[in-house]
Amino acid sequence: MIKVLQERRVKKKNFAKLIAYLNDLRAAALHQSGYVTGETLIRGNNPIDVLVISTWISEDHWKAWTTSEERIQLNDIISGVIEGDPKVSIYEVPPGE
Repeated sequence: MIKVLQERRVKKKNFAKLIAYLNDLRAAALHQSGYVTGETLIRGNNPIDVLVISTWISEDHWKAWTTSEERIQLNDIISGVIEGDPKVSIYEVPPGE
């Protein structure tokens, strides 16, 4: 399994929109093969750093999701309310965890 960490920065005025869009993204991911779970964490006040951690069966499953039309469309909407590009990091869950 892998964990995908996506860091985004958003101004306070756009925070509610971003959370709504991330909820839409997570709802869509629920139907994607290989998606296990996800959570959203926040830090700061203004701007707000938002960290989304998702768990996938494999990196291949994650890559398939990143190229899906639904995710691309939702990410285009999200890019309109965040500052800069999201930072994406992928970590592998060690065997036995």
